[in-house]
Amino acid sequence: MPFSKSTLKQRENFYKNKFNIKKVREFLPIQPQFFAIDAGTETKIAKNKKDIGKLLILKPNISYEELREKLIEHLPEDVYYDRNIYKNPENCPSNFKFSEAFHSDNFLGQELAFDIDPENIIKSRSIWSFNKDLIIKASEITLEFYNELKRNFNNVRIVYSGRGFHLHVFDKGVYNFRMSERGKLNNRFLKYKIDPWVSYGKIRLMRLPYSLNSLCSRICTPLSVKELENFNPDYKKYLI
Repeated sequence: MPFSKSTLKQRENFYKNKFNIKKVREFLPIQPQFFAIDAGTETKIAKNKKDIGKLLILKPNISYEELREKLIEHLPEDVYYDRNIYKNPENCPSNFKFSEAFHSDNFLGQELAFDIDPENIIKSRSIWSFNKDLIIKASEITLEFYNELKRNFNNVRIVYSGRGFHLHVFDKGVYNFRMSERGKLNNRFLKYKIDPWVSYGKIRLMRLPYSLNSLCSRICTPLSVKELENFNPDYKKYLI
């Protein structure tokens, strides 16, 4: 199947009939305090054209059921969750600088995650720099990286983002890593073509597993090691 932009009709069908909120709940060990949606910044396809170019941060501590309702309402291009943990999330929208989270008394920690995208491999700045061969190459790099991470951490999960791959580290202790510690990990692991801003902590939002990546009509899907070893982006389970 080609990597095509999802239409609004396809998005609606996905979020009404295929989106599995139960699996989202099972994947994330801590329910996110914030979710965010992008209506259509990259594809320019949006239910409400006025929302193009905006990132809508949903109110704090909504339930997974409320999230599903919002996704059906907005039919977004992308769905993200906030990896940060806040002491008082209700104070964030009006009195908080997310970019300075690590220096705030309202900040308790952040999930550690790594991002490997095809454009990192070819050193391109375009998010449209992907094709099947590049994605498979990224899967091979991700497998090698996963094996190294497992020598250092216990709870590491693999996710196909639709274009590239995410490695989530859910070990309890890493939530307390400061930016200096995350920076040292970046220096150690840059050979795996990671996006350093994600693992450094500057980018707090991560694509929500089991959501739709509308840039390429692929489902953001957690993988087993065996699935990563035999990865093919055209497998049915990744398609809408």
